[in-house]
Amino acid sequence: MFLKAVDMKKIIYPIGILTIVFALSSCQDDFLDRSPLSAISSETFWKSEQDIMGALSACYDPLSPVGWEAGFGGLTAQWEALSDDGYTNAGWPSNFPAPSRGLIESTTGGIVRDWYFLNYKAIATCDFFLRNIDSVEKLDATARKQYIGEVRFLRALYYSRLVKVYGGVIITGEVDIDNMDLPKNTREEVVKEVLDDLDYAIANLPNTAYAGRAVKGSALALKARVLMTESRWAEAAQAAKQVIDDQKFSLSDDFAGMFNGQSQDGNPEIIFSSVYTAPDKVSHLDIMYGSWRSCSPLQGLVDAYECTDGKSISESPLFDPENPYENRDPRLDLTVFLPGEPWEYGNGVVDEVFLSTGFAWEKYIDRTQAPVTSTIKSAQDVIILRYADVLLMYAEAKNEADGPDQSVYDALNEVRARPGVDMPAVSGLSKEELREKIRNERRVELAMEGIRYFDLKRWGIAHIIVPQIEDPGVTRIFEQKHYLWPFPQSEIDINDKLVQNDGY
Repeated sequence: MFLKAVDMKKIIYPIGILTIVFALSSCQDDFLDRSPLSAISSETFWKSEQDIMGALSACYDPLSPVGWEAGFGGLTAQWEALSDDGYTNAGWPSNFPAPSRGLIESTTGGIVRDWYFLNYKAIATCDFFLRNIDSVEKLDATARKQYIGEVRFLRALYYSRLVKVYGGVIITGEVDIDNMDLPKNTREEVVKEVLDDLDYAIANLPNTAYAGRAVKGSALALKARVLMTESRWAEAAQAAKQVIDDQKFSLSDDFAGMFNGQSQDGNPEIIFSSVYTAPDKVSHLDIMYGSWRSCSPLQGLVDAYECTDGKSISESPLFDPENPYENRDPRLDLTVFLPGEPWEYGNGVVDEVFLSTGFAWEKYIDRTQAPVTSTIKSAQDVIILRYADVLLMYAEAKNEADGPDQSVYDALNEVRARPGVDMPAVSGLSKEELREKIRNERRVELAMEGIRYFDLKRWGIAHIIVPQIEDPGVTRIFEQKHYLWPFPQSEIDINDKLVQNDGY
């Protein structure tokens, strides 16, 4: 019997786990230059299920940082600035302009460095949990497996994030953080470790709707994403299909509310998310993208949205260059603040305020919070996995593995026909034509969710697309070596067994 779902927003940290969280968050930038986690444990901790719940919360905690951590939580949308969907000139807090312009070196700060350390700090917390949970003797066996399943899911998530940026990395395993003078594992070895963790999670997590903690569908969806990244099409399709067949999730009938916080609780489409609750944990979404406009959509993304007849703006007779936002896919206006729209976060309309691209993100913005100040307490959860992505992953993977069949069209068209969107169905395409249709559907459906950059990389076209981006006075650069980023130089300096990625 599985445990009843618990709202992560209501879990209280015991004193012992606060010590763990403090120790992890206060570490120096050098990953190995930290106190051993074992020193944090005490004779009074790991004695009860309450202690386990506190430690479990610490494993989830890195997903929802309260600061300005690069690429995590509310700053996930900054990844769009590395793709053809977004632009940023904001160096603080994550220095995304540097990698967008090809300035990626082992000494580069911001996201190039922090993504490594932040994910490993999260992994260290998970490893600490897994090494110690068996110290709690009086615990139901099913509950123990579920707790372990949740943490192994989280560890798999953190490792998968490292793999798609750095390739092969160090698998920490049972080794204490302070003794990790180890060589990196191969990409294949890390992926195997990730899939092993996910298979355990799939077998031991409850097959229920999502309510703030990982469930079976969360692990299956992440497994599909990992397999997609590795181009293991048939396996990815199988994992996505299992989520579909289990019927625990469905498309939301409120596209805007699913992101801006108005209909997130109990939303049937959300499979996993970074959970926020004001005033203790805030996502900063409204001030980052509403007030500061730290990342803005590009014209190319706007042009990717079809007209309501299902044709591109270059093909549709409905497209009027004099009124370019009429007769368009409804998701365009739900995702992007368009020129001429009233802008609550400034004085006037969008095209009078946004001089960089002429557009601003509307997705995830809670317009009821305006005008935004530095004290705003945005509490929108940031979606990591959702059902529309699963449908599109299935469509892509099945098409790549076997070519078009009715199940591919059904999955794609279910997303297009979602409530409030109602775009025409797709049919009768070749494998190659359907591939391009699915890729564009991912672009418009998942915009601002930090996915496009990684899609371009896994498709092997980033070096073609990125240099063609028309940025406001900026030249984009993406070299072949940029498919993998360098390990931070500080890690190379203290671990002579860690071999730097090629080209750096």
